[in-house]
Amino acid sequence: MSNVSMSGVQYFVIIAEQKKKDKFLSLLDKFGARGIEIVYAHGSMSPSAIAEAFGFESEKGKVIISCLMKTENAKELTSVLYNDYNFNKPNTGIAFSISVEGLAF
Repeated sequence: MSNVSMSGVQYFVIIAEQKKKDKFLSLLDKFGARGIEIVYAHGSMSPSAIAEAFGFESEKGKVIISCLMKTENAKELTSVLYNDYNFNKPNTGIAFSISVEGLAF
């Protein structure tokens, strides 16, 4: 087993409504994403006073999209999602990335 350096690569994740999946897949293609994986999910939050106090809404159909991309592309895509797709507002989506320093083969 050896370690292969992957600095400059990010593991990028988008969690959003299923109906927006194609829009986000198109964005990922534009930003050079590789190894895209799509998982369909079901929101588990039940309405409660606490959820309402924080402005959360119960949504059922979710999609989790993950991929690998260059760090500079991940930073730019995060900015696009937060500014153009309102990920900075409640109930619109979540996006994050994690640096990948190395992989074992």
